[in-house]
Amino acid sequence: MKHKDILSKIDEKLEQKIRDVKIKTMWDVMKTWTDIPYTKRVEHLMKEFHLSYGRIENIIYEEED
Repeated sequence: MKHKDILSKIDEKLEQKIRDVKIKTMWDVMKTWTDIPYTKRVEHLMKEFHLSYGRIENIIYEEED
């Protein structure tokens, strides 16, 4: 693998981690400070991040490393 390819992979992983933290943070804020039902919260995150329902749930419930 070339140096440029390695840096590209690292960038992708960092962007994914940042996205996941944003999703978890938005989830916690919506859950704590609003009366928005569960499915509506998931649907909002799906639209915001262009991910599937299942992927949003996986991110929300995955444990920290």
